[in-house]
Amino acid sequence: MTASNLDAQVGIIGTGTIGSMLAWQLARRGVDVLAFEQFSPGHDRGAVGGETRLFRLAYAEGAQYVPLLRDSLRLWRELEAESGDGILTQCGGLAIGDPAEDYISGLVESARETGVAVEVLSRDEAAQRYPQHRLRDGEVAVLDEQAGFLRCEQAVLSATRVAEGAGAEVLRYTEVTNIAEDGDSVLVHTTGGTHRVGEVVVCAGSWASRFLPGALAAAVEPRRVLLSWFGTEAIDDYRPERFPIFIHHDGDVHVYGTPTVDGVMVKVAGAVTSHPVPEPAAVDRRHSLPEIRTIAGAVRQMLPGLHPEPVRTDAFTDLFTTDGKPLVGRIGDGRVVLATGHSGRGFKYAPGIAAMVTDAVTGKAGLPEFLAPERF
Repeated sequence: MTASNLDAQVGIIGTGTIGSMLAWQLARRGVDVLAFEQFSPGHDRGAVGGETRLFRLAYAEGAQYVPLLRDSLRLWRELEAESGDGILTQCGGLAIGDPAEDYISGLVESARETGVAVEVLSRDEAAQRYPQHRLRDGEVAVLDEQAGFLRCEQAVLSATRVAEGAGAEVLRYTEVTNIAEDGDSVLVHTTGGTHRVGEVVVCAGSWASRFLPGALAAAVEPRRVLLSWFGTEAIDDYRPERFPIFIHHDGDVHVYGTPTVDGVMVKVAGAVTSHPVPEPAAVDRRHSLPEIRTIAGAVRQMLPGLHPEPVRTDAFTDLFTTDGKPLVGRIGDGRVVLATGHSGRGFKYAPGIAAMVTDAVTGKAGLPEFLAPERF
């Protein structure tokens, strides 16, 4: 893969959730890396902002993700060790809902199939141990003690810093306008010039569709995802040692959240469904009054110890696929690899995805078929 006329063995488009982890993984294996970032690592215009992301091992979305999550758990700890930064807090996680419905039943089945330890709490048991939550009759809480939250901006900054320390080059404020395969290399055209790399990995999130062929471009869309934070007079009850991360499905209402990380606010989101946006760079960061009323109503119903009116709101974008699964794989037999389209779920397993892509571009292993772009 090395050639004298190349600017790098591997080019990475985007240093957000996946791109930063990929730069770290490649660089620490001695691969010559050139990463392109239209803003700067850790920026809040894409899918990284908002302080925290959930980490879970009990995963209702499918047992096939659990090996990836286990690899990611190990890699998160390795990144912490290499960077000296705190990223993952394993405070446990609750999945709350009706055990007869798909979410809870699928989560329990996935945990059993993969050997992930969980504890199913009745409504009364959950009320005794986690009184911050209000469960309906018949609901249960499934506790995953290995779950927790990730400091998302810190993770990206740490991975980028460690990658650069290992020799990766990151071109900040450099927008990629086009990529084109050219024989045994790829030309990456940017606002600052043209670079030639051996292979290129597209990790551009909401901006990735411009680099996709027609069928794949039609299978993705950038969506606006809303976040909100709430105050309380009992903040000590919402610290990590007392308040696990959570996901609560209550009929048509869905919320998720994390403990307080600043000792002032508690993050709760999810009640307002994400929706497509025509231009990710111009997404409206403010919540409308109907959106505020929706999340406030969910908090009033499910988390009675919080003040239901949010004290902070924000929004970010992510690239969603039509089937909710990431696009991870080569475009045909060429030199362009995709690692994008994570549909709002990718942060928890980002280093695992990066490790798989690193194996693929260095010839050590293939990529999982269930994430392959050829499914579209």
